[in-house]
Amino acid sequence: MSSRNLQRPIAAAVAIAFLSTSTGCATNPDGSFKKNEDGTFVIDDKAKGALIGAAAGCALASATGSDCAKGAVIGAVAGFLIGWYFESKKIASAQQVNKEYASSKTSAPPRKDVVPASFSTQVKEAPPDASGQKEVQLTSNTDMIGYGDKVPQVQQKYAIYDENNKLVEEKTEKVAAVDGAGRYQTNSKFKLPASAKGKTYTVKTALVSNNKTYKENSYKVAFADDGRVMVLAMAN
Repeated sequence: MSSRNLQRPIAAAVAIAFLSTSTGCATNPDGSFKKNEDGTFVIDDKAKGALIGAAAGCALASATGSDCAKGAVIGAVAGFLIGWYFESKKIASAQQVNKEYASSKTSAPPRKDVVPASFSTQVKEAPPDASGQKEVQLTSNTDMIGYGDKVPQVQQKYAIYDENNKLVEEKTEKVAAVDGAGRYQTNSKFKLPASAKGKTYTVKTALVSNNKTYKENSYKVAFADDGRVMVLAMAN
């Protein structure tokens, strides 16, 4: 499909995706839509992300012979997570980690299973991205111990709550590096919209092994007016 022929379905699909999202034009206190000086409507931060994701989703779907509108809706959902980044890696062998826990009376490695023994998280401000925008970085270390042959299904869940303890965003990632016992590290980064400046959020992350939550870590994080990220304390 030529770029000109692709423009129309992208435009239509972006409109569909825009209407399918729960956000869109910014509103005034009386519920009316805000407008720019030229008469166009003001689009809020989430909607901007949704529209970018919608266009990308439509283009990808069309390139692979799939339905543009469906691709746009999927892309719009992904658009809310444009700044999200996640990776996992193994940083210590099973032999080393099992040896460290071998003399423990409370966390001795099981002979026929592989289970989590430790999960810790550090929250800090990441270096600015290419656009100069500051990000929040979460680095977690997980110890898996045991001599079992079956590799557990390990996931890490993330959730962000506002000052009223209302869920703002959540994400679940598979810790793909897990291949048995060992020490694993995950790194994730994200950005919040300009509206987050001057506010305090609760950032939670939990380790889940074979559908059972092992431990949850929770932190209070403040976003200063200048964009700086400050970790206030570990939340209760």
